[in-house]
Amino acid sequence: MNQKRFLLPKMAADNIRKNGSTYFPYVGISIFAMFTYFVFDLILKNDIMRTLPKGTYALVLVEIGFVLLGIIMIPFLYYTNSFLIKRRKRELGLYSILGMEKKHIGIMMFWESVVLYVAVMISAILLGLLFSRLIFLLLLNLARMPVDVSFAVNPGAVVDALVFYAFISVLNLLVNLVQVGKANPVELMGDARKGEKEPRHIGLWSILGLAAVGYGYYMAITAKVDSMIFFGFFGAVFLVVIGTYFLFTSGSISFLRLVKRNKALYYRAENFITVSGMLYRMKKSAASLSNICIFSTMVIITVVCSVSVYLGTDSIVRSFYPKDFQVDFVGHEVVDRDGLQEQIVSLARDARVEVSDYVDYAYVECTAHLQEGEFSIDHALDWDYENWYRTRLMTLAEYNRMEGAQETLGVGEVLLYSTGLDFGRDRVSFAGEDFAVKEELMECRIARKVNMGSFDASYVVVAADEAELERIAGLLGIDAVSSWSYRCRFNHQGETADVDRFSESLRAYVSSLPGFAQYRDNREDMKDAVSMYGSLLFIGIFFGSIFLICLLVIMYYKQITEGYEDRKNFEIMQKVGMSDEEIRRTIGTQVRMVFLLPLFGALLHSAVGMKMVLMLLGSIQFHEPGLLFTCALVTGLVFAVLYGICYKRTSAVYYRIVKRA
Repeated sequence: MNQKRFLLPKMAADNIRKNGSTYFPYVGISIFAMFTYFVFDLILKNDIMRTLPKGTYALVLVEIGFVLLGIIMIPFLYYTNSFLIKRRKRELGLYSILGMEKKHIGIMMFWESVVLYVAVMISAILLGLLFSRLIFLLLLNLARMPVDVSFAVNPGAVVDALVFYAFISVLNLLVNLVQVGKANPVELMGDARKGEKEPRHIGLWSILGLAAVGYGYYMAITAKVDSMIFFGFFGAVFLVVIGTYFLFTSGSISFLRLVKRNKALYYRAENFITVSGMLYRMKKSAASLSNICIFSTMVIITVVCSVSVYLGTDSIVRSFYPKDFQVDFVGHEVVDRDGLQEQIVSLARDARVEVSDYVDYAYVECTAHLQEGEFSIDHALDWDYENWYRTRLMTLAEYNRMEGAQETLGVGEVLLYSTGLDFGRDRVSFAGEDFAVKEELMECRIARKVNMGSFDASYVVVAADEAELERIAGLLGIDAVSSWSYRCRFNHQGETADVDRFSESLRAYVSSLPGFAQYRDNREDMKDAVSMYGSLLFIGIFFGSIFLICLLVIMYYKQITEGYEDRKNFEIMQKVGMSDEEIRRTIGTQVRMVFLLPLFGALLHSAVGMKMVLMLLGSIQFHEPGLLFTCALVTGLVFAVLYGICYKRTSAVYYRIVKRA
């Protein structure tokens, strides 16, 4: 009785052991995924994060990553499970033919799920307990937060991980039971040899795939920085993903059929077997190849974005906060400019702090609509919100004082500066009145130029004198006298405690001045930004790793699946007189071509998408195209090398399986 009770659990354990080459990748990706899930949850449930300076930013990003991880894991583990059940169907069919009832097969599969669940969760939790503190310190280091803190393990994270993976395991088990329950033994025996179904109307799907990818590329290449770019990005991604699937599943077959129709080309000895083999392979593995291409693209884009933003953190922070300290006044001639600067220097000296990079300027600011070279404030155009820009008006004397320049202007002439794309015109209009653009400035101490579209692009207009400025302001409907503002900015050098003391002294002084005055110490905001981008790299590392492992698992399963299915083809080739070397060379050519297609597609998708990625990163003030493209080039090369290594390793498994024929 006891032997019968333990027969099915023992068979389940034996099956997993015998099918180790099939189960190992699934177990590996499950362990890594649950390890990551567990560690993220531990970080989220660690109370110390809520007390650390800047810990909130890291927590928000980790929480986003935690949710995305859960969303990715469920479909991918379902996808890998489909490979497992497909590989096992012949074996399960044999059990059925030998007389085992389906309910007993179901119980055996249940015990297999239990064994896998226990193995995965024990491994994931032990690894999490072993490495969680190290990963936590990595997060703190990247986010530039204090690292001398404790890290406690919350039992709730263990429960969350156990429940979440139990849900995935039950879902996969139910799917497997339904598939086995609906099929008869003959279908099970034959189903393992089936490839992926060839779609109908492949010509139509090929055209649609090419059109989808083409239009997705067009959206990426022609993308402009505006409020719709995020929708454009997701639209382009959707089109490229769908188009990639159609091109692999239908386009590749259509192309090979065209080659086959070319008799002169097809009936060459070196092409006949290769083209026929390629056609066979694409019919049965096109969907897998499209997934490899998409996951490869995700790996490249994720790594490029994460590394670029991290390396460009200082530039991003300085775009948001050009200087460490800032003082603003509103009102005309309420500021003793020289006196303010002397007081700032004096307070700094008393606190043993050095003031550097001091810049100040008076200006009139408004938000104006710009279209076809004309600035206006016409609220009938409020619907066209993308063409409204912050516009600063300043006098030539003010500009020369700020820049240490000696520019000259005549009546009806202006200097013009754009922080984004060049204005590109020799005349500018203010509410219908034209002015000559004597020079379009390429530099200005007010804000740096990014030479591309920007979400917060602004303009500086320099008028000949105060009267001319008031005339331009009047055309725009602005009372210049009451709208004058003054700003000074500067950096500092000194010990933190001394700088803190200086900052408090300056804050008190500014608060005592007449009129409306505002003081800003940007140091904390700058630290917040640094923490956020460091945390972003942390998330990028894990997600890049997850996408890479997903890619490897798909490649591995594809190879072993094809290996088992190609055994018979190998035998046929031997029987028609082909040598082992000829067979190996022929199959090797086919395998290389099949594997190069996803790599080529991923590199092309990534290269085309870089411009749009740069535009998107502009929303967080990343304006370093050189850095982005360098990271993209290095990442692409490294990925191609890793991809080649993975191809070699998985191909070796394939050849071992085929040679057993």
